[in-house]
Amino acid sequence: MKLILIRHGETEGNHKGLYQGVKDYPLSEKGKLQNLKLKSKLDNINLNKVYYSEMERAKKTADAIFDFSSSEIYFEENSSFNEINFGLWDGRDYKYISTNYSEQFQCFIDDFKIFKFPEGESFKDFYNRVSEGIKEIIKVSKEEDNIAIVAHGGTIRAILCELLGFSYEGFYKFNINHGCYSLLTLYKDSAVLEVLNK
Repeated sequence: MKLILIRHGETEGNHKGLYQGVKDYPLSEKGKLQNLKLKSKLDNINLNKVYYSEMERAKKTADAIFDFSSSEIYFEENSSFNEINFGLWDGRDYKYISTNYSEQFQCFIDDFKIFKFPEGESFKDFYNRVSEGIKEIIKVSKEEDNIAIVAHGGTIRAILCELLGFSYEGFYKFNINHGCYSLLTLYKDSAVLEVLNK
């Protein structure tokens, strides 16, 4: 089984350096261009299934890359692959958060794995949500399937950690670039990372 993990193109929020979870910003001009380039990179890959998060930036990216009128591809919006909910930090930048939530921000730096974003989601709940989502997709798929997931940086990190056996500890070992895809080959009891940020 081949699994292609796609991060949406850059958004206006990304360009401004904002924490962007459930708060949606439109794709920037750079992000739209990234998606067009990504479409050409994926032209020769035959897919059976495409899953995408509920966030508008992921849906716009999926729409730019894939032909939703195709009867040969199964499409599904899946909330398991939404970005983490940053709560009160959503839409704020590093300077604002580190100044106005200094104690909480230090707790996040000290151990992100046990942190719960104020009025948002805990990292553990987020990771478990994504992990369960990817396990379910693998469970209902065939060995010969080629599957794409259009999602977010945090979501893709969580999937990579889960499938490659890093668990929470490996979350910040990957940089996931906008408008790029990563590719894994999945076997019965293991996964191999073939491509990162192409």
